Amino acid sequence: MTLLTVTDLQVSISGEQILKDINFTVDAGRVLGIVGESGSGKSMTAYSVMRLLPRGSEMTGSITLGSASAGISLSNLSESKMCTVRGKDIGMVFQEPMTALNPLQCIGDQISETVRIHGDVSRSTARKITLE
Repeated sequence: MTLLTVTDLQVSISGEQILKDINFTVDAGRVLGIVGESGSGKSMTAYSVMRLLPRGSEMTGSITLGSASAGISLSNLSESKMCTVRGKDIGMVFQEPMTALNPLQCIGDQISETVRIHGDVSRSTARKITLE
């Protein structure tokens, strides 16, 4: 089962091309690592998937949550609809460690909090989901 499909992703900022011809899929139970030197576009690719690009950005291509034939196209969702997808169906841990995760709080508690907020579930249910 495909969880995420990115096809022909291209991003430009103020007319300068930042990403070109990015293609990948992530299947259930699999891990995808994107590696490259500083400035190669790893973070911009993740920001594109989350639709969190900076002002002045233009994105083309296709980003689909789920299979290409039966998934949700993230490429053209309105911001309000994208807000319902973020956190509930797709998430991101940002690379700045001091703002991404709280070092004084257990990681399980932080994940559980996100599950509670976006899943509208009880604390005990969120804990079970987190442990899974």
